[in-house]
Amino acid sequence: MNELKARLTRLRLFQLAMIVSIPLFGRVAEIGGDPGSNSWTMWHWLVVGVVLWAIFGVSSIRSRILTRSQQALAKDASDLKALKQWDVGHIIGMAFAENIAMWGLVVRMVLGGALWQALLFYIASLILLLIWTPRLPKDFASN
Repeated sequence: MNELKARLTRLRLFQLAMIVSIPLFGRVAEIGGDPGSNSWTMWHWLVVGVVLWAIFGVSSIRSRILTRSQQALAKDASDLKALKQWDVGHIIGMAFAENIAMWGLVVRMVLGGALWQALLFYIASLILLLIWTPRLPKDFASN
């Protein structure tokens, strides 16, 4: 139980660092000061497609990993392999959520998009980081 709580604390600190970095991405993107273009090009839509594919793909992978690890932790809370899988499931989800904010940076700086276009990616990233907040498994063995 203590090992699980320690891992949860580390994961939440990792999540907090990622949440704090999102406004920093926005600030970096605004260094140039160019207002950008409001039009959606083929490249913008390609980025949207990649982001949607990543969200749905990672949701599925994250869910499978976390379900498997939570079932193992329900049998034995000290199972090291299950604890590592639980960690990895959360880290994968948070890393891909952060990746969406980086795509916002690409839209703003590389594709020359407007701030509001990049904000869509920053907000989606923040929402996913909050939805995928690491939590203790509902059922786990009390060893």
